[in-house]
Amino acid sequence: MLSLTLLETSADPEDPKNVPQYRKLVKAIRWLGLKRVSNKVMPIMFGNTFLTDKLRNSDRKQWLTMLQGNRKGGVIKATMGVIERAGTYDQLGSITVPTLIVVGDEDTATPYSKAERMHFAIAGSKLAVIKGAGHTATVEEPEQVNRVINTFLADCV
Repeated sequence: MLSLTLLETSADPEDPKNVPQYRKLVKAIRWLGLKRVSNKVMPIMFGNTFLTDKLRNSDRKQWLTMLQGNRKGGVIKATMGVIERAGTYDQLGSITVPTLIVVGDEDTATPYSKAERMHFAIAGSKLAVIKGAGHTATVEEPEQVNRVINTFLADCV
């Protein structure tokens, strides 16, 4: 591996205080379906800037439709994966390739503090904060994401 880019992720298990909310979400998806709970999921996936920007109404509708089009079983499995994942933080020190960590400044699912914690654990890593983006920065602010990745990769050469 020549380099590593980590986007909107954490090396820690899910915070135990979030688990009951995710379990409620799983139960709601199971019983009510994705359409009925999709508006509760949007603020987990996207930042406030994206969710309130009048100029992005059609983008939001498109992503809401895609979210609602997911298979219920797949969404439940993905959510359970978040709840049950083991931490990998103790392995970060063994990463020796150039590493870029990207986080949206409005990401509530994996906030800045988790990205910063990984940054301090990976020697020589770079941490990039995407302004006005939540957990889906590649959708919300693709130009910023592309810029930081291109700069990072150019520095790796």
